Amino acid sequence: MASKINSKKVIVDGISFDSRTEAKYYCRLKRLKEDGKICHIECHPKYELQPACERYGKKYRPMYYIADFLVILDDGHKIVIDVKGYGMEDAQLKRKLFAYKYPDLELRWVAMSYKYSDTGWIDYDELQKLRRKAKQPRKRGRE
Repeated sequence: MASKINSKKVIVDGISFDSRTEAKYYCRLKRLKEDGKICHIECHPKYELQPACERYGKKYRPMYYIADFLVILDDGHKIVIDVKGYGMEDAQLKRKLFAYKYPDLELRWVAMSYKYSDTGWIDYDELQKLRRKAKQPRKRGRE
């Protein structure tokens, strides 16, 4: 996998992660598994978004969404998790394709932010909303 910008690969339990943030989330999932809140953790599950094809003599390789984790809860519910520092345009497109192709799987993007979350983990879209709101200029009263 290509390394994320400004991040260093980290190895935990013999598993290579693209960033320290991703490794921290793995440790969080391990604790949840030890507490019996989740049944199974799979690292770097791969989902085909588009098969290989050929058109006008040009061959196209298949397109995949490689998530950070697949978590299976006690009730069998599957959650695909991606730890994000920021969402690049190609990730946004792949997210939409994933939602279309795998409607039965829940895809969650999470990010780390102690500013907006007591646990440090927050839904990526919620974090983006909070950051946009914080950037808006404050309205002043009439002078």
